[in-house]
Amino acid sequence: MPLLHADADSFFASVALRSRPELAGRPVAAVAHVFVASATYPARAHGVRGGMPVREALGRCPELVLVEVPHAEVEEVADALFDLFGRCARAVEPGSVEEAFLDVGTDSWGTAAAAGHELRRRAVAELGIPVSVGVGRTRLMAKLASRAAKPDGLHVLGADRERELRSTLPVEEVWGIGPTTRARLAVLGVHRLDDLDEVPADRLRAVCGTGMARRLADIRRGTDDARVRPVSARTQLTAEGSTAGWGRPDRSPVELATACVDRLHRRAERAGLAGTELRITATPHGSPPVTLRRTGLPVDTGAPGLRAAATDLLAADQLPPITGLRVTLAGLAPVGAAPLALF
Repeated sequence: MPLLHADADSFFASVALRSRPELAGRPVAAVAHVFVASATYPARAHGVRGGMPVREALGRCPELVLVEVPHAEVEEVADALFDLFGRCARAVEPGSVEEAFLDVGTDSWGTAAAAGHELRRRAVAELGIPVSVGVGRTRLMAKLASRAAKPDGLHVLGADRERELRSTLPVEEVWGIGPTTRARLAVLGVHRLDDLDEVPADRLRAVCGTGMARRLADIRRGTDDARVRPVSARTQLTAEGSTAGWGRPDRSPVELATACVDRLHRRAERAGLAGTELRITATPHGSPPVTLRRTGLPVDTGAPGLRAAATDLLAADQLPPITGLRVTLAGLAPVGAAPLALF
């Protein structure tokens, strides 16, 4: 069954440009404080990338136009985008605020591609942003297809191309493989997927760990993950943020946690879920992360109650200055379901 991976192009910049049509086709970067949050494709052609300091970006592209990321508008468009995903698919698994895997409920590749075209049309018509869509047999292949579709396109990654990629794909292009794993694989002489054939399974496990070794073997065999896990099947949801987010260098931990809690509550409510545990993992400057936890929340706790719980957690623990935090709403279950007993 083909899956879709939908990914909004240059999301922060695309949202900002909805009210600046005169900047279409020009190199534009949406900035958060002193960093680039996202760059349009004309800017990327000059080497401008997300996460790059603004000073460096201007050095690479002196004609770069800088716009602030509109925080409130980004939140609104992200929610509307996922509402659109939900109307176009029977199951949606979020990847980030602007991307998701979609199960459109068909075994037909042509029908899946048609659903992708319709999604793209509606994203432009209803939200004013471009969305690229990839169609593939597994999650990895769908994600590779959406990369190939960018900018602002749709790409179907068929069986012949999939077979080729499972041999020739460089490991650095495999979704979910970071620098540490790449370095470990390089020690083993693994630079593309078919190099795995020369590495004994026990050696791969010893170097990369059991989970990653299993995933790599599955990808090589073509038995990797092909399921879309909707939010309604989740047991926890997570949101992250930086203290220097969206052009506001002085966001306090409480303000940041409140924004994350509000996002989590909207996602849970949309999926018909409620949680009973709130966790905040804060990252102080130059120190290991600190996790704060509140359990036993009533299942009917709404957004105000979750905000209050987050504020109490941060007030009870005198944190040093932080760079960012992650908020997790756990113990999720369908609203109205009997709470699970823990023994």
